[in-house]
Amino acid sequence: MTAVDAPPPTALPPTPASSTAGPGVQLRTSTRDDLPAIARLDGRAFHWTLSAEDVEHYGRELFDPGNFVLAQEGAELVGATGGYDFAVRMPGGAAVPAKGVTWVSVAATHRRRGILRSLMREQHRRMIADELAVSLLTASEAGIYGRFGYGPATVRHAVRVTRPGTTFRADVPDPGGVRYAETDEMRTVAPPLHARWHATTPGALDRSAGWWATLLADKPAKRGGDSALYHLVHADGYASYRIAEADGGRVCRVVDLVAVSRDAYVALWRVLLGLDLLSAVTAEVAPDDALPHLLTDPRRVRTEGRYDGVWARILDVPAALSARTYGTELDVVLEVDDPFLGRGGRFRLRGGPDGAVCEPASAPPHVRLGVAALGSLLFGGFRASSLARAALVEAADPAVLRRVDTAFTAEREPEYGTDF
Repeated sequence: MTAVDAPPPTALPPTPASSTAGPGVQLRTSTRDDLPAIARLDGRAFHWTLSAEDVEHYGRELFDPGNFVLAQEGAELVGATGGYDFAVRMPGGAAVPAKGVTWVSVAATHRRRGILRSLMREQHRRMIADELAVSLLTASEAGIYGRFGYGPATVRHAVRVTRPGTTFRADVPDPGGVRYAETDEMRTVAPPLHARWHATTPGALDRSAGWWATLLADKPAKRGGDSALYHLVHADGYASYRIAEADGGRVCRVVDLVAVSRDAYVALWRVLLGLDLLSAVTAEVAPDDALPHLLTDPRRVRTEGRYDGVWARILDVPAALSARTYGTELDVVLEVDDPFLGRGGRFRLRGGPDGAVCEPASAPPHVRLGVAALGSLLFGGFRASSLARAALVEAADPAVLRRVDTAFTAEREPEYGTDF
């Protein structure tokens, strides 16, 4: 089988700086002066209120007006979508620039008019113009974004560890090396530790200085009645947690835990599960998290919820699939359907543990799938065979599907690590 030249994916037509999103509604790029109005729009949509102090902090640390597309009717802001600039880690270790879609909202008075679709189309046109291969989001409602080509790409488990009586296995080492750190020290210590974790974790997002300033600000209004953040530090990791009054007792809520060595992982959990006067410890972890295996009674770690994490949208199939490595040698032609952006087509993927090449092809496809399903496979968080049972992937030859399963598996369970 030989790959041949084929027309590139359909390019979106250029959109002028101000374009229409329906009768009387114009799209435009945000300015810095728009932030208070964006915050009001988003607050009405999600039923929250940002204080003037919060808006000022966000504007200083995270707001890039060039990343926001607004829908306006007369003088009224009726829709918005924004973006954050991230580097996302691919299986095999490459870091790829990506846009994190955020602040997506349409006024309740202007629903069902095509405004959201117009906003998303314009935002993605700009991403393609910037030659991004991938865009990401975390979904407030899971039923919205599949039509725009997004598929859930990572999974997280909410776990609760019952404290009284929880013990580590006798043969589990006690590495020690954990100490408390104040917030000022965390601003220096945590970023390089997180960067080390990001470098080895598929699906992980990097954190800018603005993200660290926001995550460590720890304003009382953001605590919801819980304690201020406590921070534990190890040479190879850290953990941040709060104490909450809940369910008739005190609960330790782990907010952020990063460990780049086994010793750090075990040492941090030994301290967290050794805190006195607690009824439970809660955390969000990857599905393959090792904590249950450290304990004499694995049932002490109870999964209370299974949630989608980050969603992935492939904008450039050859670039995205060429950027990662694969668990076994693979030579397969994929037919990708992309009705929203027209970026699909047939592509030959040749890859393995040492790298990959993906390019347009005209040969008959081995596998057919939508671009959202391909996004679910991208970081190794889902299996093609599972998606095939849900009629999201088609392959005439079961052996090909098994090989795709093995090839797309990552070196570890993907985690994104930063809510946005």
